[in-house]
Amino acid sequence: MQAAVKPMSFVLIIFAVTLAVAGQICLRRGMTTLTDRSGLEGTDLLKQPVTFVKEIVKTPMVLLGLVFFVSSAFFWLMVLSSVPLGIAYPFVALTYIAVMVYDKIFENYTINVWNWAGVALIVVGVVLISLRAVPE
Repeated sequence: MQAAVKPMSFVLIIFAVTLAVAGQICLRRGMTTLTDRSGLEGTDLLKQPVTFVKEIVKTPMVLLGLVFFVSSAFFWLMVLSSVPLGIAYPFVALTYIAVMVYDKIFENYTINVWNWAGVALIVVGVVLISLRAVPE
């Protein structure tokens, strides 16, 4: 029988996921700024790696996004030290929901019935998996 997952582990999971979402949002906003400023996008950036790095350093939102990602990884390592990966990892799917809601509110992304059905399935899946972590 496996030990139950401690409540603090769930707090760390949610914190790590929140930092990952914040990182994604900052990276997206920063890369939009970088692209608008430099005129470079997508594969253009790969063709000019030195310019790409220089542009990243000049874009605070990209740097902040990277800080959030490193912080998320730090907390994720704490999670993995005490929570089985099969229980912890499904919570990463919550990032899809948070990013979709962000897109709806701040980027005017249209959320259709299929998007909401996907959200429902993600929530049900995360709940079912987290129930596995609770002692019987």
